[in-house]
Amino acid sequence: MRILCFGASITAGHYCFGLKHHPYAQRLKSRLQAALSSTELTVDVDGLSGDRVLGGEYLSRLEPHLAGNGSLQYDWIIFQGGGNDLGSGSEPGPIYDALEKLWKMAIDGDTNVLALTVTETSNESTRMKKKYDLLNEMIRHHRDEKYFVADVCKAVPYTSMDPELREKVWDDGLHFQPTGYDMFGDAIADRLLEIFKNAPIEKSQL
Repeated sequence: MRILCFGASITAGHYCFGLKHHPYAQRLKSRLQAALSSTELTVDVDGLSGDRVLGGEYLSRLEPHLAGNGSLQYDWIIFQGGGNDLGSGSEPGPIYDALEKLWKMAIDGDTNVLALTVTETSNESTRMKKKYDLLNEMIRHHRDEKYFVADVCKAVPYTSMDPELREKVWDDGLHFQPTGYDMFGDAIADRLLEIFKNAPIEKSQL
């Protein structure tokens, strides 16, 4: 099974001002390998700090990874994007449209998509929270035969997390510490294992 984790700085595992990296893919792979011991597993990472789905490099970065573009086909691409766009003032609607185009490119190439919700930040602006909530609702309610969602925003919250735990999980109000990225990987592994258990079509890939 070949998995690509695709996104921006959170996918890259950015922390300590970008001086260190601890991708969630590390925990994800260890969890999946333990559960699927007879499966040959590859988990790759393509995370570009600061990238945006609108006017950024998401599209040009994704294309080489797709089947038919000189790349071996991925069974799954785990997408996260939109947080940097929201932070730069873009509206949820256009961000969702851009994400939908990326998801469709993968699905049209017969790759399954696991879309991640956009994680919270320490920004307590009511207006910004509404934007995050709206984009995440769009991500949660999108439907396609090969499209699935992992709600990492709920799994690793900022606002509702116990303050003592938050000090260990969150790094700068936007990114995570290694403990947080491991929680991220656990949430994604739990979701994928749930999908493999409940969707027979996916079991054929194991």
